[in-house]
Amino acid sequence: MLKTNYRETVLQKVRRLRNIILGIVGFCIAFIAAGMGILLYYGYITNGNSTSVYMMLPGFLIFIGLAVFMRSFFKGYLEVIEVMTDEDLETMERLGKTRWWMEKQLPSFIIYSGKIRVFKLYSQPDFSFTELSEISIRPNYFSRGRQNKLVIFKKAKGGSFFFGMDSNPAQEQHLVDKALEYNPDIIIKNR
Repeated sequence: MLKTNYRETVLQKVRRLRNIILGIVGFCIAFIAAGMGILLYYGYITNGNSTSVYMMLPGFLIFIGLAVFMRSFFKGYLEVIEVMTDEDLETMERLGKTRWWMEKQLPSFIIYSGKIRVFKLYSQPDFSFTELSEISIRPNYFSRGRQNKLVIFKKAKGGSFFFGMDSNPAQEQHLVDKALEYNPDIIIKNR
């Protein structure tokens, strides 16, 4: 019962954040579209050249692309939170207390049911720990914001994947512990 309330609280916070961000992006799209419409109308009335509309078009397309990516990004979070077990939710709640405010409900990764889902703006891939052969955690010297650790997954069948992570010791230890729990043969390189 307690975890159901926590699940609903987290879902509600993620939905609220999604609505705020998509609202801001939607406002920008509408503002640029209105500006383009006014410029087209003004150019039509004055029989003038409307090259400034073409200059606004890339910004308009960028914001539309951003809206699509953000919608997919938040959809991934909501999907994972809905299927997490009570134990996974309890761990997320415990780790949330050690994270900075933005990562409390939107961490860079979530571990659930023997899998890890990594959240990047353009993709949210799932990895089973059994399909990974090595995890390397090292300092990220070209970091954005607080994500100053680089995590590299090497797959057993070849290929690799990397993402940035906050240098939170509890979060880092959680990743290592869960990886070893689900795949005792995995190699962990931690610098």
